[in-house]
Amino acid sequence: MISGFDTALGEITLVLFTTLAPSGVVAFICMGLPVLGRGASVALRQRLNVFLGLPLVVAMVGLVASATHLGNPANALYVFLGVGRSPLSTEVFCAVVFLALAGLYWLYNFVEHPKPQLQRAWLVLAMLAGAVFVAAVGCAYAADTIVSWHTVYVPLNLMLNALVGGPILAIAGLRAAGYEPVEGRMGRVLTMVAAAALAVNVVTFGVQGADLASIENSYLTAAELVPSYGLMVCAFGVLGMAGIGLDAVELWPRRVRLSVGRAAGAAVLVLAGIFVMRFAFYMMHMTVGLGV
Repeated sequence: MISGFDTALGEITLVLFTTLAPSGVVAFICMGLPVLGRGASVALRQRLNVFLGLPLVVAMVGLVASATHLGNPANALYVFLGVGRSPLSTEVFCAVVFLALAGLYWLYNFVEHPKPQLQRAWLVLAMLAGAVFVAAVGCAYAADTIVSWHTVYVPLNLMLNALVGGPILAIAGLRAAGYEPVEGRMGRVLTMVAAAALAVNVVTFGVQGADLASIENSYLTAAELVPSYGLMVCAFGVLGMAGIGLDAVELWPRRVRLSVGRAAGAAVLVLAGIFVMRFAFYMMHMTVGLGV
């Protein structure tokens, strides 16, 4: 039976990019909200700002992985020439803008006397740029020549993935920063957001899977490219529930102090589940006509 495994394996850097970067950005936004709050002390805001580097690194690893897809670094110039015309170029441009704003913001926190008002405005800009970037990633694959990708499920699944992984990654980052409210109501809210996004995403993946047999070109159907699609959706659901559950059993109801190791393990499980479905996405790559 024909499988798209080799296709997805050849795009493994993009699998990593679309797994890590959107979740890292959403985690950055979630961790930035307490910094903007009026109740945090100067010392607490400084500590949170330092640990904002964690989701930033996750997003940056994803972007660096995708950069290897260019082959020659000089090709990046051609990518930027297509901004506004090419969805993929726009995606890369939005990623660079976010990482520039967020990275410089993080570095600014280490100056001797940072200006609080400038920090707040800068952080808001970085968070807005992050939201735009996640939306750009969702729209980057709307190519009518790739019939298996040109569906409403693709942008929806990408954004839901970010809402599954981002909050759980944020819990790990906030816990590492010693932000106590994350072990109470805030942590429970983040867990519920991730659980709701996971449930909706499993449904959308299921509906998408039901349509794969009807998506075809002159050569084969999309379902033939991903013969194990159902098992991959199950793996996504199980890994996602396991990761969210690791946090939930400690946060809701709160029984014992949530450890950094448990929170980090939860994030790894959730991201692993997202990785599985991003791999499935690249397996189903199928163009019109006779190509795969």
